[in-house]
Amino acid sequence: MNTRAYKILALLMSLCLVGAAFAPSAAMAKKKKKTKVACAQFTPVEPASNSGQTAEALEAPIVPITDEYTEAAPFTVEYAHGPALWETASQMPIQEDTVFFNFQIVSAQPAAGLYIRQEWASPSTSDMDLYVYDLTGAQAVNSGSANAPEPIGGPGGLGEPAGQGTGASGYESISGFPSANCTGYTVESRAFQTLGEDMTLKVWLGPPA
Repeated sequence: MNTRAYKILALLMSLCLVGAAFAPSAAMAKKKKKTKVACAQFTPVEPASNSGQTAEALEAPIVPITDEYTEAAPFTVEYAHGPALWETASQMPIQEDTVFFNFQIVSAQPAAGLYIRQEWASPSTSDMDLYVYDLTGAQAVNSGSANAPEPIGGPGGLGEPAGQGTGASGYESISGFPSANCTGYTVESRAFQTLGEDMTLKVWLGPPA
């Protein structure tokens, strides 16, 4: 091989090495262009619940619900309810066990649908309810199907707004509650009638209902 050929080969090898060195940087630069969403942090207030444990809502951590949480890959938390019993007519507790969660929507979209699903073992005699409160503490939506064998939705309890949730044996759910970006919510998992259950709460974003 002559001197000219060696120089051409050396030049080509140098160009390949430079391209390889810059490839990761270009990929990283592309990732950095991803839109970042900034929201002022949601400050929860005590919800307008007739539970005797509403102050606990202020202590619950605030979890951002981003676009990465989908129905196939929701934000998931495991917890447990102890024994509880509420009086049906007055909707007041005889024995109380309630768990609160705080969530804030952080999406690249101006609005999204909020999806929440509360699950426990089925079949079961337990009756669990799901309530969602807005940043003022007012109830925004609920799901309380009384552990019906088939999926139903229906009105809220005494003095409560109409429910927009659906529930059946082993679950209560809110599907696509329309929510502006950066909106915060307090979620109440209420054990209405149970000897105790292991629970799962799933939260994600999707199309508004």
